[in-house]
Amino acid sequence: MAAILIGGTPGSGKTMVSKVLGSRLSVDVVALGDLADESGCISAQDKIRDTGIIDEDCLVDTLVKLVGTKGKRLIIEGHYIDLVPSSAVQWVFILRTHPETLRGRLAERNYNDEKVRENVEAEVLGVCQLDALDSFGEDRVLEIDTSEMAPADVAAKIEQLISEEAAPIRIDWMTTLEKEGRLDEFLNE
Repeated sequence: MAAILIGGTPGSGKTMVSKVLGSRLSVDVVALGDLADESGCISAQDKIRDTGIIDEDCLVDTLVKLVGTKGKRLIIEGHYIDLVPSSAVQWVFILRTHPETLRGRLAERNYNDEKVRENVEAEVLGVCQLDALDSFGEDRVLEIDTSEMAPADVAAKIEQLISEEAAPIRIDWMTTLEKEGRLDEFLNE
């Protein structure tokens, strides 16, 4: 199986881009949050963050079964892409969004201030990027700046990168913000 993984912080466009890309490639899309919920892999609720807590062992077992039964290409999107068995993964795309743009998108979703700060800080630090690089290596992880792109444009970019077998792309918001003298605006003390 050749899985295409799409990860990133909340608000980066994972769900919409995956739907568009799945339609364009005529492949199934699996949302990890839904899969965890449907498989009974949510062990508790984090009331402060207003989110479910994933039982990672349960989700890994579910993913192993999923990739073992699928014999075709599949798109898997979500926050836990690093739990997908590496042997099933062909491409990993981390969607990145400028922290200022991300802050606005999360506020539009009515995230509380703490949840906005936490996710913006994760984007500045490249948490999703680092998890993906650690799990899948430099060669399979590519990043796309979705700050100014519509989901259809991001999906087209992914198709282009796949067809060209593109070299890894890295986005470093920390360096960008530091050069702009704005890093402190986006990091908690």
